[in-house]
Amino acid sequence: MKRFLSIFLLGLAVNLSYAQDDLPMVVQFKFAPWGTIIADEDEFEYSDYEKYDMDFERSLGVKIILPRIPVYLAANQNVTQLEQEIPDVKVETYSVGFGGINYDPYAYDSGLYLLGSVGAGIGKFKFKNPDLNDWEAMFEANGEVGLRIQENLLLGVGVDYQLFGEPGDTKAHYWNLYVSTGLTF
Repeated sequence: MKRFLSIFLLGLAVNLSYAQDDLPMVVQFKFAPWGTIIADEDEFEYSDYEKYDMDFERSLGVKIILPRIPVYLAANQNVTQLEQEIPDVKVETYSVGFGGINYDPYAYDSGLYLLGSVGAGIGKFKFKNPDLNDWEAMFEANGEVGLRIQENLLLGVGVDYQLFGEPGDTKAHYWNLYVSTGLTF
């Protein structure tokens, strides 16, 4: 997460230095009090995909969207037990893809916006038992609806979906419902 924050700050500095090019940017902070990964049960007999069956107590995320290009970068962290010093599972995902936001920049009174993204990345599964730790490829999709409160402030609700595994070998599906705060530059 520290590495992503460093990249984010560097990207923000570069983007602000090119403000004369009028490249808007959306920085989104997401919080989900609930999330679940559903393992691909058809494969339990043949492999250890069962380890991916879990529920999360908290998910935090950051997403940077450059709507005019349109691309995004995202990082998420999901934790199973908050009260334990070492949770059973911590999952960190990093992704990049196509994303955008749709709102009328001159109609702040209506205030509605739609945000969507589709991308790919990796997921790092850190278990209490280090022998189970693993990296997985993933595909993700996201949809959000919200209100543009002021010119630079967004509040929304959305759904994240992530598919872990490789083409032809699905290992698990992740779902969460989140609330977000976004800032536009």
